Amino acid sequence: MDFTYVGKDFQRPDALEKAQGKSIYIDDIRLPGMLHAEILRPEYAHAKIISIDTRAAEACEGVVAVVTGANCPYSYGDNIRDLIPMAVTKVRYIGEPVAAVIAESRYQAVEAMKKIIVKYKPLPVYVDALEAMKPGATLIQEQNGEIWHLPHIHPVPGTNIAGHYVLRKGDFEKALAEADYVVEGEFDYPFGSSAAIETHGAIVWFQNDGKIDCWSSSICPFIIREDLANTYGVPISDVRVRIPEIGGCFGYKSDITIEQTVAWIASHARGRPVKWIASRKADLESTLIGHGIRTRMKIAARRDGIFLGLQTRSYLSTGAYADTGINISHGATHNSTGPYVFDNCDLQGYSVYTNTPPVGAYRGYGHQEALFATERIVDMLARKMGIDPFVLREKNYMRPGSINALGEKMYMANGSVMDCARKVREAIFRGGKPTEDERYFYGRGFAAVMKSPKGAPNQTKGCYLKLNKDGSATVTIGGAEVGQGLRTVVQQICGEALKIPPHKVRVNFEIDTLYSPYEWQTIGSMFTTMGGRAILRAADRVIAILKKNASYALRCDEDFLEYDGQWLYVKSDPDCRVAVRDVAQGYMLEDGRTVGELAQATSDARLPRYSGFDQNGQGGAGVSYTFGAQGCELRIEKSTGKVTIDHFASSFDVGKVISPRQIRGQVAGGVLMAIGATLYEKLEIGADGKIANPHFGKYHLPTASEAPGRQTIEFVENPDVVGPFGSRGIGEHPVLGVAPAILNAIHDAIGIEFTDIPVTPARILDALKNREMRK
Repeated sequence: MDFTYVGKDFQRPDALEKAQGKSIYIDDIRLPGMLHAEILRPEYAHAKIISIDTRAAEACEGVVAVVTGANCPYSYGDNIRDLIPMAVTKVRYIGEPVAAVIAESRYQAVEAMKKIIVKYKPLPVYVDALEAMKPGATLIQEQNGEIWHLPHIHPVPGTNIAGHYVLRKGDFEKALAEADYVVEGEFDYPFGSSAAIETHGAIVWFQNDGKIDCWSSSICPFIIREDLANTYGVPISDVRVRIPEIGGCFGYKSDITIEQTVAWIASHARGRPVKWIASRKADLESTLIGHGIRTRMKIAARRDGIFLGLQTRSYLSTGAYADTGINISHGATHNSTGPYVFDNCDLQGYSVYTNTPPVGAYRGYGHQEALFATERIVDMLARKMGIDPFVLREKNYMRPGSINALGEKMYMANGSVMDCARKVREAIFRGGKPTEDERYFYGRGFAAVMKSPKGAPNQTKGCYLKLNKDGSATVTIGGAEVGQGLRTVVQQICGEALKIPPHKVRVNFEIDTLYSPYEWQTIGSMFTTMGGRAILRAADRVIAILKKNASYALRCDEDFLEYDGQWLYVKSDPDCRVAVRDVAQGYMLEDGRTVGELAQATSDARLPRYSGFDQNGQGGAGVSYTFGAQGCELRIEKSTGKVTIDHFASSFDVGKVISPRQIRGQVAGGVLMAIGATLYEKLEIGADGKIANPHFGKYHLPTASEAPGRQTIEFVENPDVVGPFGSRGIGEHPVLGVAPAILNAIHDAIGIEFTDIPVTPARILDALKNREMRK
């Protein structure tokens, strides 16, 4: 198809306000009579609360109330109702809210909080799933198994296993017996943080008439609305949630994070708004963290390179509460097959309670942890078999007609991993790699990737579209802009559909549950796919209304009319026409009577046939896939062990590029983000559950100076049938193959097998030293 606006670059509609510092974020909001809260965290990661003495804090200047969880009757959670706003009888991780002070100023709240005295009885601490799973381990959630949970979740009562997911396809043991080659390994993707530039924050106001107002830096306002309504027993219509500009997300501002805690605190100061903004330390310790997945994998293959079977055991250290982590475990498990065909699968995932902050969404949602194992073990298998790793992969890639582990059949509309792999191979492996010299080792690595959306089967995205009298359009959506350029995409899709320039499409910025259309959450790289489809549906309805109105003016049946963005005209006689401005609000007849209707419409969109799991762990839990490939050239300095990425290449089959400049930015930024996880980033959680580096001084985020010297970014455009104009999701995908590509390149450079990250310079030097000692 030829497009007028799709596939071209346009300025972001929010660029000027953000560049000038005029955008309003959660911490910019000031309300009349606003109070401030400060939250006390425990000194132990697992302990019984013996007593809390708040008397001295209550006597401090400016203090309105001191809040504890002693009388808190509420628990919440959409998957497992194991979350509580504040610790009641014990603490389960180092960032858990124990008490809070509400005061006239934040300074007063902080000073009063220091005077709260808490006595604890320490309990055993577990920071790794394998330790917490051992027989006899102290239970972190004593009621595990009795807590309400969705039917597809299978906790193991009497243990710390919050959920055990099993997917079986074919007969893995038979495949293992018939295999000529078997490789197994254990791969660890440690804890990290999304670490957005803006920390979490919320304001909650219990009005005197019983209504609840909330402002949050979240991407799930409608879930917050429903949760608060259910918790406090008010109609959903009496809870209003507003989302100002969001300073980044990368996953951890999805789901309920801090809102229920701030609401519990604010409920003790009814009639006045209460604000809490996380410090960087609190953001890293007490909101949601990411990763924490250890994967044990075994792959079986025939002599000719055909994969016979895959066995996966995925262990997620899900933290003290499992509601936000359980589906990450499911995603990591059923996507551990990567972009390959396995006729025989034995895939099992364990989501295990640990005394660490709860794990939640992180860009990639379990896929990068699983693919880290898959793409490392495929390279290991290729070396063992003496087969070119590209040839081995090509023998086993999913292609049209393939059946994946979930039992879903692949079609050309799902895209082509082989097309992406060819582009990356051409970019990185076209010539020979540099020869080792006095200063550097050199290596090249590759990884193939695949991602499904993950989300609730009933997830939907809504749209309100109004065509104005002058031919401009106003779009209201529930999707959250977190830096991905959502508003630009909305303008382009709407402009293309209505045949008007994107600058004539106004996208309402603020999300307000009182006025905005419903959106479950802006997650899973699915806004373009689903939100874009909703926009197309609304545009079709608006055009149909225009044609109906024009039919009165032109005395012609609607199906004989055409629309070009400015005019509606008779197909067989284009000179017989009426302007959009004359029919956008109905049509006035000669006698003054007005007929027709306003050119405005609502719509929504879901993934078709998206479902949960059957008894074999299979089902329509993927539906929409984006395939891709990534590779790199790197050098390792012999004297320091420092890894420098000289060239990184990425290619994804996105169906159709909507905004070229934005999609390149998504990929380039995602690659750098994952380089951080691979080479630098790790939340250092000690055996006592305390985090040693909860601030940017010690939590090493990559900077521009550590970006690849060069990035090749190319796209394949095999059109999808679900997304608008054939497009697919791309937001999370750039992080997926970075770690295995780099570690495969490190092995190519120095012949050392790393199976966990980050691979720091010190670790490389130690590995080289140990190798020399063994010689």
